[in-house]
Amino acid sequence: MFSSFTLMSFVAFCIKQQIRLVKIMKFTSALLLAFTACFLLCVSVEATPSREGIISCAQDWCNRQVPYCQCNGAAECCGSCPYCGTTRCDCSGFVSACFGFSTGYTTFTLPKVTHPIAKDDLQIGDIMLCVSDHVVFFGGWTDSSMSNYVVYQEPGCHTAGPHYAFKSVTPYPFNWNPTCFQPYRLNGLGDETTCKTNMASKEVLMDAFFNPASFPLKHAKEALAAQESVNAHRKSLGM
Repeated sequence: MFSSFTLMSFVAFCIKQQIRLVKIMKFTSALLLAFTACFLLCVSVEATPSREGIISCAQDWCNRQVPYCQCNGAAECCGSCPYCGTTRCDCSGFVSACFGFSTGYTTFTLPKVTHPIAKDDLQIGDIMLCVSDHVVFFGGWTDSSMSNYVVYQEPGCHTAGPHYAFKSVTPYPFNWNPTCFQPYRLNGLGDETTCKTNMASKEVLMDAFFNPASFPLKHAKEALAAQESVNAHRKSLGM
């Protein structure tokens, strides 16, 4: 038979082991959350093209003078369409391709993957969009007055100019239907908040490895919650 002292010692031992197990489980759960948060955020950031890459793609289309075509017989001004691929060679297909999408968005659906920005926030690789008409790439201001900017575009058959991708200068917001054109940015492109959140996730991992006793579990949960909020917003937009 166990003496009362032995029994108490055994119970105390079990309690200590249980406490240790709870701590280990809490640490493991927190570490997994941190890894998951960092992975999701890193994937989100790395999946977005760079501004330089976007403009390089746009310049390549202009260098090749890729002819305008919607691949549905509507753009007879350019005849055949050997470069259409999966995104089309119209204005929004051009933008979709240089954004790195395999599917061609239209001017009506580009707002699903972009968001409005202010004129003062425009940077190369952003777009000027008229939802009911046309979309072009913003290539930078020509001077400090912000009155004219470099534009990369794939103009349609109804225009008087070239019916192929070309680079030019246009007055802000655009040289036709100016009240319709608004500046937009690809979601995640140059998003300072996303970058800071990504760095915060890395700091959480550093805490996990080098200071496990004070590991901030709530930070990992907050990072995951933030990413889930972004995912929910994109889902609501049909993305």
